[in-house]
Amino acid sequence: MNTLPSTSRTHYLTGQAALNVPGDDDSLADWHFSEVFLSGRGRFPVAGRDFPDTSNLLGTYGIRECAQVLRRYGLAIEQDEKVYAANHVRAALDLVVAAISKGKVPHHVTIDDTLDTEEGLRDFGEQIGLLKQRITNQVTLSLLEQWESQQH
Repeated sequence: MNTLPSTSRTHYLTGQAALNVPGDDDSLADWHFSEVFLSGRGRFPVAGRDFPDTSNLLGTYGIRECAQVLRRYGLAIEQDEKVYAANHVRAALDLVVAAISKGKVPHHVTIDDTLDTEEGLRDFGEQIGLLKQRITNQVTLSLLEQWESQQH
């Protein structure tokens, strides 16, 4: 098993790894938990370290402490240790923002395949609306809108 990197509210697990962390209600956005967390082959991108920091656009939205959930699924995490990760919506948003910030359309993110609850899809839509208001670079905004138009 890989050792999880240290995390905090500002440096949290995100991307595909975070999509595999069960929700507090045990919901899974992705289905590769064992492959990511138990196989020893998982990668754990941390926002602001080896993954872009998206806090300038998203603030602290969707960052949660999830050590108890990970323990419940078999990870050996010390009782006093905290593990911060993006919730499923924030992880998807981080993937989108990381791509458009690099001048790319995030074709690898298909929101209907990533989020499967009405609440998640609604929250994602609300956050995309806020992102569109916060992005000042017209090329970046155009990439976001291009990606968004391909989602339905």
